[in-house]
Formats: sequence, structure tokens, C-alpha cells
Amino acid sequence: MSGWLGGLTALILAGGVAPGMAQMAPAAAPEVLIATTFVTPLTYEAALQHLDAYYDEQVGRKGSVAFPEIGPHQHYEIWHDMWAMFDSPEDHARLTLKRPADVASARVVKSWMLDIAGRLNADVPLVFREEPGLKTVESEIYTSRRDLIALLAALPAMRPVASWRDSRLFVSATPLTQVALSAAGLHGEHQLRVTTVDLRAAKSLLSALQHGAARAGICGASSQEAVLDAEIHESAQVRNDIINNVAASPTLFHPQMDLKYIEERLRSDPAMQKRVAAAHGSYEVRYRIDRAYSKVTVTWAELTGYSAAAGSFDAARDLGQSSIPNVRQQPASAPMTVRVRLEPLHAGAYRVRLTGEEPAGEAIPIDDRIFWFDGKTFEEPQDPGR
Repeated sequence: MSGWLGGLTALILAGGVAPGMAQMAPAAAPEVLIATTFVTPLTYEAALQHLDAYYDEQVGRKGSVAFPEIGPHQHYEIWHDMWAMFDSPEDHARLTLKRPADVASARVVKSWMLDIAGRLNADVPLVFREEPGLKTVESEIYTSRRDLIALLAALPAMRPVASWRDSRLFVSATPLTQVALSAAGLHGEHQLRVTTVDLRAAKSLLSALQHGAARAGICGASSQEAVLDAEIHESAQVRNDIINNVAASPTLFHPQMDLKYIEERLRSDPAMQKRVAAAHGSYEVRYRIDRAYSKVTVTWAELTGYSAAAGSFDAARDLGQSSIPNVRQQPASAPMTVRVRLEPLHAGAYRVRLTGEEPAGEAIPIDDRIFWFDGKTFEEPQDPGR
């Protein structure tokens, strides 16, 4: 295990929290954990076969995807975000299902459990229990998705599952734990959400992940034009809502205004036109370093014929670079930013390289990343094993 992964594991086991590493916030969490245990006349293997047919029929996915194994006779039900633990697998399978719920969702959660029990020919009605609810904390994190996946994969008992709702999802049944990573945002950040048995454990795990992710390298990339487009759209939506609220007054009449029209009016403002011109072809890269350099350079290249599965491409075309002189190491929680102006990028694969220069002039490679740009956000390509 490499030093930074080993250090992460030690920090988690020690329950340590690095001051200032994570700006975390407790999230609104379900109030209880709905649980039920029932016995089926099926063996463990037969139960999996029945569930395989059930998920293929209901969501068009095989049991290995919708009901993956995360431990010995332990599974995570992706469709409904539910833990499933089997006992006595050699004879009649005994199954325990657990899922967080609140007052509004408790009834539907129980109906999902009844569906599974019915598919496994279990006796009904089921007996449900309400256990203490799980606790959730979340935070924005500027880091490579690949690095965060490596961090999570190194943790004891955590298993990756191919969720179709989250960019990445890791879960554990002992103790019940869920770590979800959202897709990259417009600024290159991800949203990291940690859910587990108590608030202290959730905060400790989130801080440890923030600490392990704060290593030298490229954290993310962003398009300033996409960021400004989102800002204009949001401002137009706010103005449109205000107009509609005023129009609802019985004493006033205001014609309904098209949202696109409001956006164009905002763009036509002279000050906004200057911002739009400055953002056109402007891209930012967030990065961290672990030492001082006389110069840090970011270089962009367009990749043609890129294959994420093979990790190969046919050709690379240099697009440009940007350098910052006299760069000093910043606190690990604060990534630095370098901006570069390029020809406007179209959807496709791009390589971004980060290089540092020693006072003597020697170039030191720091990081090398491939991003897929969809016209708005940059995200590392899905790993082939996903």
C-alpha cells in the first residue's frame, strides 16, 4: 500500500480529523432505519436466481448489477438503495433488509421490501422494525475522481457498486456505510456524501477522504464560458419568477415573458458583453503542489480517436499552455488555479499536463490527466471496470 493510502487508513482508524481539511455539513437525513427479517423456502443460490429474474424484468438489469455482492452473503440493492444480508445460506435462506426512511417514505420503503419478500416466496405479512437512523455529512471536494476511487477502494470493507444515479458509489454492510460521489460540477468540483451509523464516524471518514485527496496533482478543469452561461440562466430564472409573482397580483397586469428573452436582455448589457467576451475560450485548471517551484505550467492537448476502455488514442494535437511564476505551496484544503485561453473546445477528449520548473531550469512532471468535455463540464472518463 502506498504511503498516502496507508496514511489515510491510519487516520480513519484513529478517528483523526485534520483541522481545516474539510468544510463539511450535516445533511438532512432520514429519521429511522426500516428493517425486516424473514425466512424463505429457497437456498441462498436459488434466492439469487429468483432476484436475477426479478431485476431483469423490473429494471432491465441482471442481479449482478442491481443486487451486487459487497461481502460474504451481503448485498446492496441498487434500485432502492437497500442493504440485504443473508443468514443460513446452506438451507432456507434467512434475509434481513435495511433501508433509511422518514415519515413520508416509510410506507413505500416497506412496500419495496414486501415486493422482494414476495418474489422469494416468503410468508407475509412481514414484521418491520425501526432502528436508529443513519447520519449523513457532505462536502464539495476538489480532487480527481480517479484518486478518490483509489482512496475508497483502499478502505476495509468498502466495495464499489455501479450505481446509475451517482458518479461513483461505495458501500459497506459492516457497519452500514455509503459513500457517494456526484458528477463533476461546472467549476470542476465533486459533491461527496458520506452516510454511516453515527455522525462522528461520518465526519471522521469524510475528513479522512479530504485529507487523502489533498495530494499534488490536477484537481479538475472548467470552462469559464459554461460557468457564465449558468450564471446568466440562473439570474434570468430569478427575474422571471419575480415577474410571474407580481403578475399573479389581481390588481396588476404584466405580460408573460419568455425566459430566453430575459437571458438575451441580460447578455445585451454592455458590462455583461465584456464578461462574455472574456469568458470565450477561457478555461481553468485547479491543482495542488507539495513544494515550491520557480514556475508551474499547464499544457492542453486534444486527443482524437480516444478509447476509454483501452486507454489509448490515435493522435494528440497541442492546443496551448499557461504558466505561473514563483508558485508556493498552499494549504492542502485550498487548490490553486491557472487560467488559459484556447480555441473554443468542442465535445471530446483532452489531455492536461501539469509541470513544475526548478530554479535551475529542470522540468519536473507533476501530473497528467485525460478529461472528457461534454460542452459544459470536464470529467475523467469512466473506468473500464465500472
